Amino acid sequence: MTLGFSDKHRLAKLKAEMETWELYQVEIDKYHVMFWFENGHCLLNVAYRFEFESNHSSESYVYDVQATGTRKFLCVEPILREQVKSVVALDERRLALEFNQGKLIIHDSPKMRSAWFYKYDPRDHNGPLHWLVDDEESEEEW
Repeated sequence: MTLGFSDKHRLAKLKAEMETWELYQVEIDKYHVMFWFENGHCLLNVAYRFEFESNHSSESYVYDVQATGTRKFLCVEPILREQVKSVVALDERRLALEFNQGKLIIHDSPKMRSAWFYKYDPRDHNGPLHWLVDDEESEEEW
């Protein structure tokens, strides 16, 4: 079972930590899209789905990480090197990170570990995490 985004304590923790994080780079592999913030010291790892909506153009899409096929589209250039202005739970399963140039909407699946947030020690990424917000694993994943 995953936790969703509607719990007020979880949302307060995300807001307190993530507002002002600057999006540094985005990495893609077969099972995750990794959004690195703060010069690579903070990570939002998405394993399910996210949306991007640009404020100043017609750029709007949903990126399904687990979808099959070879024609996936990803463009987050408008929010690269931008700070998160606000963190808002749109509903239980969607969290919006709002930037000046657009918003990134993280979707949470009720059936799988969908997204997790880590803040690493800037001096030692192999050391203990400074901060994290994680989903629970469901029985079905194993």
